[in-house]
Amino acid sequence: MKSKQMNKPVYIQSMEASDIYEHVKRNRVLIKKYHGMIPFSLELIKLRKLGEKRFVETEIKHSKKFISDDIINVKFKMKVRSGEEIVNGIKKKLKELDDAASDDYKTKLNSYIKLIEDEIKDDKWKEVKNADLRRYFYENGFTITEVDEETGEILKTTKYVVYKRSSSKSRTGQCLFIKEELHEEMINWSRMYLSFQPNKKIDYAGLLAYESLVGSSLESTIKINPKNMLIVADKESKFKQTCNVVRTGKNGFLESFEEETHVINSLFDGESLLDKKYFPNNQSMLLLRNHMFKSAAFNTNIQEFLRAKCPKDIEYDQWEIPNMFGELIKAKDIEFIFTPTSLKALKFSDVIGGKQKMWSYWKELVDAESSVFGICKHEKQSKRGRDNRGNILQQTSYQMLNCLPMSANDMDALTSFEKDYINDLKNNDDVFIDYITKEKNDMNSNMMFADLYHRNNDIVHTKIFRDFRKSTINKYVNHIKRGKLRLKGDYCVLFGNPIEYLYHAIGESPGEQLLKGNEIHTTLFEPNKELIAFRNPNTSPSNVLIAKNRHVPEITKWFNLTDNIVCVNAINFAIQDILSGCDYDSDTMVIFDDTKLLEIGKRCSGKYLVCVNDVASQSRDYVLNNRDMCDIDNQLAESQRNIGEVVNLGQFCMSVYWDMLASGTKEKNLKELMKKIDVMTILSGICIDLAKKFYEIKISAEIKHVQSIPELNRNKPLFWKFLGDPKMNKKNKKKKEYDMYNCPMDFLFNNMSKIKNATHRENIPLENLLEKRNIAKGNRKQEQKLISYVEEKCNEINALHCASMEDEERNKAIDNIIKYYNFKVQKLKVKPDTMYAILLHMVKSKSNNATKLMNILHTTQKDTFLEAFKTKKSHINNTNSPKTA
Repeated sequence: MKSKQMNKPVYIQSMEASDIYEHVKRNRVLIKKYHGMIPFSLELIKLRKLGEKRFVETEIKHSKKFISDDIINVKFKMKVRSGEEIVNGIKKKLKELDDAASDDYKTKLNSYIKLIEDEIKDDKWKEVKNADLRRYFYENGFTITEVDEETGEILKTTKYVVYKRSSSKSRTGQCLFIKEELHEEMINWSRMYLSFQPNKKIDYAGLLAYESLVGSSLESTIKINPKNMLIVADKESKFKQTCNVVRTGKNGFLESFEEETHVINSLFDGESLLDKKYFPNNQSMLLLRNHMFKSAAFNTNIQEFLRAKCPKDIEYDQWEIPNMFGELIKAKDIEFIFTPTSLKALKFSDVIGGKQKMWSYWKELVDAESSVFGICKHEKQSKRGRDNRGNILQQTSYQMLNCLPMSANDMDALTSFEKDYINDLKNNDDVFIDYITKEKNDMNSNMMFADLYHRNNDIVHTKIFRDFRKSTINKYVNHIKRGKLRLKGDYCVLFGNPIEYLYHAIGESPGEQLLKGNEIHTTLFEPNKELIAFRNPNTSPSNVLIAKNRHVPEITKWFNLTDNIVCVNAINFAIQDILSGCDYDSDTMVIFDDTKLLEIGKRCSGKYLVCVNDVASQSRDYVLNNRDMCDIDNQLAESQRNIGEVVNLGQFCMSVYWDMLASGTKEKNLKELMKKIDVMTILSGICIDLAKKFYEIKISAEIKHVQSIPELNRNKPLFWKFLGDPKMNKKNKKKKEYDMYNCPMDFLFNNMSKIKNATHRENIPLENLLEKRNIAKGNRKQEQKLISYVEEKCNEINALHCASMEDEERNKAIDNIIKYYNFKVQKLKVKPDTMYAILLHMVKSKSNNATKLMNILHTTQKDTFLEAFKTKKSHINNTNSPKTA
């Protein structure tokens, strides 16, 4: 493979386990669809090093993508339906078919019914549930058989065995299966060639998580020599504080207790210090990956600091600093400093005889692989635009807004910028065109309309543009109704106690603590400002952080930090619990500089105590075999299902709490409800930890217990309809009713429902904007072919929207379809007369696919398409001074 192609991802098949089961047991034909992906990663680099004969990938010309059948992503969302269920479904379908359905189609359906009924007692027609399906494939693997459609001859059989989780799907229960002949080498490489004993107890859940780190998607790579690394011990801050402690109560369910407890913060959890020489311009944090290694490395003047702190009686070139194992490394060689929280391999040190041996072994392995580290990401600035004063904007989430004690008037003030902006989107053409240009992608028609506007801005008066504009603005308003409200602020990567970290590396402490309590250091905002901050997931008022910004000269001296880094303090301050159990391996918090939001946030101070998890737990040991791997992944799948329900239930409780507070409910009743919100706060964290720890609770029972409290026996708030609750959309369910609540999100819903209509515009028919051509010279055959392509494309995309797929996978599939049909249309070379004929017939026939047809023409025949329209500046001025966004 050419070097320029080495950093491209490889697309792989992504299949439902139930479909594979039907292929193996019921001879179902599988259609190859490459909707999964192995991203550019250390793992893909390793696979490609195996050579083209061992790891086979093929380039698809029309999309310039690479595909491979050597690894398959398997999803476990659908059970295997029984023969009886399938037969009943087909019989129902036959009854619904009208006379237009062909006899041949009906005959095929009846033949299939007969086939199943003849074999109905065979095991292969029994129902198989998800958990059993996973166990079957994890223990047995599967074989894909390719058959010649005409002759029935078997062309190829490929055996696949369970491999590992893909890094991006690690919590969804999806799993990668690999060709059997590649498995041993790749799994041994993923596990650092360590001698894990089969069927021996181990932290298997941790191993499955950490072996997947090499599969993380990368932006690029860098080389860091192990001889330049200093590993230092972790450091904690432990202190007493009155908190809401959640543990099992007398009734057997979780309860919240207000009491003094120990808060323990790991000061440098998941962060590292990397010398400035490794950083590109304007980057301060690199999220690094290697074998069982994950760390957010911050841009540090390590050598300058060490030179400044060198003991006066020692030559700098001779000064040696001990690591956590007492091994000496010369100060002049130190360029990378981290703790065991970054090096996950140390968790498996007993396999090799101790932590010091594991440290040496890991360094040797990194050195043997050319000291290459993957860079997953760096800090980034918001893409949400700026206000009319040039201040950067970032959006809230519905959980952030709904946990705040605010009134309808407060929300009215918070939404003032968005309401003005929506008014400009409706009435100021330049603002609207600027917005759609920024939001353009391969799947929308934004750039087509923007280019038409720049050629002839009368396009804004056509019905097709007005409909597009209305739809676009409606989507924007609905987006805000989901809690996505833009305010002055941005996300910043958390950097914990950086000065203490530097001094800790040389075995010292700074003279004084430079950041105390809730003080932070970020150049995003000016110093001595009070700010409000949140981290996702945000579940209650106890997660609201009020911070005071300071600019600390010593931090500026030793660190090179951009605006999107925030230094925080965890010494004697419960920031990690306030921020929902954060660590520093690239976790972020959004910081807002908004007077009204700060005023509202301050109402939480002192009233809502930090929640601490005291639920009885223990590490869950498993045995290294595929059966236990299956148990872990089934647990993960269950926790993923639970976490969404826990978060939504917490927000329902929060909405009821505000509504009851507004109606004058007694303090005692409100306190009991707030305790349930505390439970949901801790439960969301437990869901994430489920596979690694065993908790002496049943999540589903805890959810049902909270759902059963009398305060929740009421309709959902108005905003709930925008959260897409799947349980409310199922057939045969009673239609869900909604009530207006006195809660922040319903205030927002109401506020955004009262926006004024756009100014009326005169109508200009689209055909009036076309340059007249000789329609008789148009290529009718080419026109029909093009229209046929667009219809096929639309049908295929519509089918995907009906399919059970995740958004990411669906978007990849849609992207493939768009690229395929663009490739076909691009080869047609449409002439001006034909272009005119296509557009005119499209208008006359009032085609439902008009926008899609115009968009594919714009993408594939751009010059000819644009030249089909007259060049003109509008005689009507509907624009005012544009507002920045």
